[in-house]
Amino acid sequence: MNRRYDAVVIGGGPGGAVASYFLRQHGLSVLILERTPFPRYRIGESLTGVTGDFVRELGLVEKMGEHRFPPKSGVKVLGREAKNEFFIPVPRPTWQVLRSAFDAIVLERAQETGAELRYGTVTAVLRDGERVTGVRYRPSGGEGGGEGEVDIECRAVIDASGHSAVLSKLGLAGRRRVDAFGRQIAVFSQYHRPIRDPGAMGDNTFIFYSRQYHWAWFIPLSPDVVSVGVVMPVTTYKERGDSPEAVLRWGVENVNPDLARRVRGARQVEDVRFIRNYSYRVEPFAGNGWFCVGDAHRFTDPIFSFGVSLTMLEAKAAAAAIAEGLRTGDFREPVANYVSYSDVGQNAIYDFIRYFWKYPAFFGIQSQGRMRKSIISLFAVECHSEEVQSMLKEMRRSLYTMQAEQLPGERLRAVGERALARFTDFQGIDAIYVAERDTGIHLSFYLDESTDDIRESLTDFERELDADFGKDRVATSTWPASHARDAQASAIFDRRTLRVS
Repeated sequence: MNRRYDAVVIGGGPGGAVASYFLRQHGLSVLILERTPFPRYRIGESLTGVTGDFVRELGLVEKMGEHRFPPKSGVKVLGREAKNEFFIPVPRPTWQVLRSAFDAIVLERAQETGAELRYGTVTAVLRDGERVTGVRYRPSGGEGGGEGEVDIECRAVIDASGHSAVLSKLGLAGRRRVDAFGRQIAVFSQYHRPIRDPGAMGDNTFIFYSRQYHWAWFIPLSPDVVSVGVVMPVTTYKERGDSPEAVLRWGVENVNPDLARRVRGARQVEDVRFIRNYSYRVEPFAGNGWFCVGDAHRFTDPIFSFGVSLTMLEAKAAAAAIAEGLRTGDFREPVANYVSYSDVGQNAIYDFIRYFWKYPAFFGIQSQGRMRKSIISLFAVECHSEEVQSMLKEMRRSLYTMQAEQLPGERLRAVGERALARFTDFQGIDAIYVAERDTGIHLSFYLDESTDDIRESLTDFERELDADFGKDRVATSTWPASHARDAQASAIFDRRTLRVS
């Protein structure tokens, strides 16, 4: 059994398989370590235009046809009570997929190029100082010849383990921190022959909007089966049922009347599953010979199905960074370039989704107006184009800058804009006020509840402010949401007066 490779990839899903494929294109030897034998269930069935590009680049179009995956021509978003709608086409052909089958197809392609696959659980990353020298894993399913843990020598590691975030758990990457949509829960299943639109439109993704942070999806997976899920804050989940099954039933009937019409009478053919607290970030997520891709370091919100595309883009970029680092013997520049590339893409999705939730009606109008071309591009996850970044600049001004401009003083505006960017959609924080005192700037956070994830996020934010504005120049305090607001301070935001329905 070979124990020496150029790179080890943790996880054999789309990110790991694509990373392995491109590492092999760079002439590097690759071992994929996957915990769970395929096929296995995964959510995230609607592919964007960029993922379609990867399908074609990997030569998998024929396979998509063999599995009868529905061709996807766009996304329809239906507003509250189904009284309005807008449609975003995909700029290039792509598909809806059953992830258990699709993931296996992509993994097989990576193996065909020479990547080796083993099953097991990574338990440690081996290093000499800051340099990665290998991984240790525990074989599963009788692999490894009955050995216990096995050490593998390698010169680089990619974490493509998704929500497992293995390198974060092992302490090499940063700690996993809850992000803006971290208190959401998604409940989902699959249904046999719900009502679909006639013709090609019946193969598209449908998003049903109810109210802020409450929505549902309807994604055809085959000629007969559709994935249906409802998403809501944890607080709503607790109010609407005592089990995922009860909440899904409530959501299907109440999120949007058009969803209820489509699913009523359809037979459920899959267990009800759920994911909670799914929005998070990990920092740092790359270093000397190691890289986290996609969900292994950040996930924002599944509403527009950006996850698989972001993961594949980062996987290809990480493979190129590893090839360059091994060629030159120095990972500093490749790591910096990869982090910058990833941040541009992830922040684009983060702010785009926030903009939708803050201005849903205006978003629908803009999607048919002068921003239409850019919105279509971003729905395809073409995050790095100049045109898309120009649109995002306008959106960020509406989200953060214009509100911060109401604050008195340049320093208050700078701190306010940072707080808005980090916490506007952070459920559990009811208000933030800021004041400039003799001792410096003071931020007051008013919390619906004080939990470990909120406290950890506030502590991280304080460290960032210390680094950017000077140690102890910005102080913070926390108060219950019911506490009287500071009359001498200015509101950065206050949900009591800035409710978005």
